[in-house]
This record gives sequence, structure tokens and C-alpha cells, in this order.
Amino acid sequence: MFTLAENEKIKSAQSVLIVGGGPTGVELAGEISVDFPEKHVTLVHSGSRLLEFIGPKASDKTLQWLTSKRVDVKLEQRVDLNSVTDSNGSKIYHTTAGESIRADCHFLCTGKPLGSGWLEGTILNSNLDSRGRLMVDEYLRVKGRKNIFAIGDITDVPVSLTPSVILAFGLFSIARMLLFTINYITNIWRLELMGPRET
Repeated sequence: MFTLAENEKIKSAQSVLIVGGGPTGVELAGEISVDFPEKHVTLVHSGSRLLEFIGPKASDKTLQWLTSKRVDVKLEQRVDLNSVTDSNGSKIYHTTAGESIRADCHFLCTGKPLGSGWLEGTILNSNLDSRGRLMVDEYLRVKGRKNIFAIGDITDVPVSLTPSVILAFGLFSIARMLLFTINYITNIWRLELMGPRET
């Protein structure tokens, strides 16, 4: 998940502050705590629980897992990035609850826009809806394309994101894509071996 610059930023830090407890912030906190267990990670989230779009039980499990990895999670607080002060090489960040957090660097993981802007300059430009999402069919094939597939939040799939729905939809979609791909490859081989069918 890390870019080379972000990886170097994390490697050189003793402590990392993550602002935002949605999917991006939680994933980043988890990855740092696993890949760099010696780092002190603090995650600050303005909501009352992490991953608010999923059920409370899953949010609780996420919080338990992060704290088991020594991530310091602070809920119902915001970080004022305009009032950061330097102290002996580290930065001091201040929260709306009046807490001070010492960290060598921070990552802002709030309100991440959909990362599909780069598609506007490609052949898929005409396949984007008004919100910048790829329009796909029931096989997760980009509409109007035979061999281009997309999955995830970049698509226009209207689905409620609960863990069971994500798992079921993901497995179902993978199975359908595999069947479609096998059928597609089989047809190509048939054409190569036997030539086109006569009508």
C-alpha cells in the first residue's frame, strides 16, 4: 500500500500519527503495526467508532485488533493540523479534546476521493458515470468492453457494504469472472485450433 516516499517516511520515524478511522486509516495503521511493530502508531478518528459504514460488531473487532497490535486509538477527536509545533525533532499535534500527540510524521486519511481521475485520459473515459465510477455489468465487465473488468469502490455497483455482503459478492464475482475468462479463452483456442465455424 505504501509508495516508496511514504515507506521511507515511515522507516525513518519512531512514531506515526494517522488521522482518520475509515478504511484507509485503519488499513494504514494495521500495515504499519504489522510491518514495523517497533513503531508507535496513533490513530485519531472523529467518529464514535472505526469504520462507521459497517456494523458495530465489526468496528469493535477492528478496534480490538488494532489495540492488540499496540495502536493507540483515539475516538471522537480531531487533529488540528494548523497548530503543529516542533519539539526536539518530533512534532506535537493537538486534538480537539485537548490532548497532545508526539509523532515524527502524520498521514491524513480522511475524505479520500475516488481515485479514478486518471481514467479520464484513457479509452475508458466514456465508461465513467457522473460520479467518476466505472460502469460495469453483472460480470463486473466494464460496460461496452469484452475483456476489461473492474472491482471495488471504483465501480458503480450499488451494494450495501457489510462484511458478509462484501465476501459473498466478492466470491460470486470472482467465480463469474473466472467462468467468463475460461469460456473466453476456450473460444479463442477453439478458433485457433479449428478455425471459425461455418454458418
